[in-house]
Amino acid sequence: MKPFLLALTCIAALAFAIPAAAVDLSVSPEEIEAEKAHWIERLTESQSQLANAKARFAQAQATYQRMRTRSGSRGDKRSLVVAELRAAETALADAEANLESTLAEARREGVPPGWIRDAASHRNAAPAARN
Repeated sequence: MKPFLLALTCIAALAFAIPAAAVDLSVSPEEIEAEKAHWIERLTESQSQLANAKARFAQAQATYQRMRTRSGSRGDKRSLVVAELRAAETALADAEANLESTLAEARREGVPPGWIRDAASHRNAAPAARN
């Protein structure tokens, strides 16, 4: 690292009362980008799983509501619809818990909030790219 940048980093650390041990000058920009890509991929995957679980649950709810309005939906057919609704509800709860645990892990690991926002923007941009 250039002496000027090293001095500037140390001054910033002192100014914001950051312990000297917290300023890691040995990390290369490539390592930072690789770490950022890793977290964006993990967060995007968790968000995608949640979106899929929400869609599955909405579909199962709609099927269940249609079944309830029709007469004669009993027996095995009704059992299958109710089982799918319960499975979709469980999958939704699991996906929500997975996303929350991934976000909590990211916070514990010190992932910058901007990376988390980047993951959200990648997720939101993906459907537009598919059309």
